[in-house]
Amino acid sequence: MPWTPAPVISPEGPGDVLGHADHQGLLATCEQALARARRLHRPVLASWAGELNRADPVAIWGAARRSTQRSLLWQSPWDGGSLVAIGSARDLRGRGTRRVASVRAAWQALVPDLVSGGTAAVSLPAGAGPLAVGGFSFHAESGYEMGRLPDALMWVPACQIRGTVRAPGTEDRPGPAELRLNAVLLHDSDPEQVAGGLRYLAALCLTPDPGAEQRTPVPRAARTCHSVELPSAAAWQDLVRSATGRIHAGDFEKVVLARELRVTASAPFDVPAAVDRLRGANPGTTVFAVDHEEYTFLGATPEYLVRVGDRTVHALGLAGTTPRGATPEEDAALERELVGSAKIRHEHDVVVTMLRDALGDACADVTAETPPRVVKLANVQHLSTKLRGTLAADSTAGILDFVERLHPTPALGGHPREEALSWLAANEGLDRSWYAGVVGWAGPTGQGQFAVAIRSALLDGPSASLYAGCGLVADSDPAAEYAETCAKLRPMLSALEIE
Repeated sequence: MPWTPAPVISPEGPGDVLGHADHQGLLATCEQALARARRLHRPVLASWAGELNRADPVAIWGAARRSTQRSLLWQSPWDGGSLVAIGSARDLRGRGTRRVASVRAAWQALVPDLVSGGTAAVSLPAGAGPLAVGGFSFHAESGYEMGRLPDALMWVPACQIRGTVRAPGTEDRPGPAELRLNAVLLHDSDPEQVAGGLRYLAALCLTPDPGAEQRTPVPRAARTCHSVELPSAAAWQDLVRSATGRIHAGDFEKVVLARELRVTASAPFDVPAAVDRLRGANPGTTVFAVDHEEYTFLGATPEYLVRVGDRTVHALGLAGTTPRGATPEEDAALERELVGSAKIRHEHDVVVTMLRDALGDACADVTAETPPRVVKLANVQHLSTKLRGTLAADSTAGILDFVERLHPTPALGGHPREEALSWLAANEGLDRSWYAGVVGWAGPTGQGQFAVAIRSALLDGPSASLYAGCGLVADSDPAAEYAETCAKLRPMLSALEIE
């Protein structure tokens, strides 16, 4: 029978969601990890798993995030998978140009000594086991200051809940899920204390919040917002002209220019409600949210950077944008313009070529669907090309190797990469933070998924930074590119009830 949470047993604190047998199994896993840590003289990761009957990831994350300064929510249509990560058993950090390599090395140092326990038998997308979750900023060095998101932050969650969401048409009803509790034990750790702490954390995550019904959000009509464009619309369009001038001069072929809409509200934003609105209004996108200290980075992205599973690698070229039409006829006409535009097709082909070349370094074969198809979202439509590769027999490349090779793609920064990024650093005048970076997870055997962090915002209480960008080529029109960024901002504006 599936393992299910027990009822609340104390009005003073969370209910006990692990039975006696499960707790003994968790304790035994911690004791084995302690013995291995003492024998090997290094930290050892313990990971215990049990089964949940069903779990709505957004509801669990919305309640559980109050108990920690570190959490992640992930719900993706790419494989129907969902993930809630609460607390940290181990941080994996990096800075500068080797930030991905530093995170990968720290993760790979933990995996070989892993001690697993538990009885979960849930079929999960892309394999089972403890994960490393988190993301990477757009820039190798983002100008990170204390309190904002680091250049690279991944972590092994203390409490990890993975599941599947049923197919469209079933109202995203959750299926079975796996509860996994993780801890890193040192030579002097107390396994009973570690197991007790994890048991308590599981209760916090899975016991209904008795105060939830008493917390009423600030009504939309009662909230006032003040917005500032960075840079101004006119200044940003001047930057577009400057960029196209450098393209005509041969400095680079394409550059992706971003801008920020900074919003200050009269009351803090209701983050779980915003995430729920994102999920409902943007089908076909991956919804994500990362809490780090007082900041929350959230979004609903249509684009993945890379997915790896069963020695198969998937990448997605998503470049070239036009608005949606007000009528079916107008929408179809705009789609024809998108498909027929030489400018947009060139912009798209630059991205696909780079992805194919990067995958080819580790894959025996790489195929790209042709011709590009059109992906229709709520406010915009894009040209999209899926690429698929099979790892070469002698390849040991995993998900983080591909993140290092691919990020940022020409769809995020430009082409050639170094020349475009150099121009952005000198001219954009914007700290993108994790906008146009990547968010996702890595498994213990190289599997994983990373999304391109677009259609996103960085929140801090009543403050929000919303981001949007456009790929510029030689004949880009400043007014049209500005209008495109406005369309790309709309999903987040709506989710935060700013307009």
